Amino acid sequence: MKRYFVITDYDTLRVLNDPLRMQLLGLLIAQEATGKQLADLLHLSPSRVHYHLKELQQRNIVEIVRTQEKNGIVQKFFRAAAFDYLVDEALLPSLQMEPGLAQDVLVTQLQMAIARIYATPEASFPLFGSDSDKPLLLSGAYEFKVASEDLRDWLQRYRKLLAELETMETEFKKRMAEGLEDDPGHVFFLQNLGFITPQEYFVSTDQDLPDGYRWVNRGIVRKATSQDPIISPLNADDGEG
Repeated sequence: MKRYFVITDYDTLRVLNDPLRMQLLGLLIAQEATGKQLADLLHLSPSRVHYHLKELQQRNIVEIVRTQEKNGIVQKFFRAAAFDYLVDEALLPSLQMEPGLAQDVLVTQLQMAIARIYATPEASFPLFGSDSDKPLLLSGAYEFKVASEDLRDWLQRYRKLLAELETMETEFKKRMAEGLEDDPGHVFFLQNLGFITPQEYFVSTDQDLPDGYRWVNRGIVRKATSQDPIISPLNADDGEG
């Protein structure tokens, strides 16, 4: 399999912008499979799965990697063409000319993240962890109303943090190659998505948890005690408290 697949036309982008096709792609990133095997796994009709596989194959997003004859029937084994799917920058300027295509790009990126989730073992998504072994997991949807210049400054700092991760990875791999690193390390997948929206979505007259509860992790709460500190869901995501 190739490392990257570059999306160079709108039709391919639209083919990928489908939840079932992205789920199929995620499974085929993980391993090869026949249409029948995928249909059984997803509890769908083989004809429906084969239709979507054909759409993906016509755009070279998935490939037939081998065939096998069984009971006189030739089985086709499919596999994703690449591990990661990228959008060609040449597509971006024209997105402004066609309403909805810019959203298609963002949705496709999210679908790629969904495919990555399905291709990752369940053990990578723990809900709980001891104080000494907090889950290395980030999740959540947030909305902030801040001054424009403050937001630009924050985005610059955030991009610098991402650049730090790239530097950390380069140095880690160098130490591994030189035999100077004992820590096997972790592969951490991070999906970025943020945009300006004209109005607030998370608007409520009551922003607090129900009485008697406190945050543990994002999406997880527990009955509070008098000794518990008051923390926000953002701090809960970091495993604090």
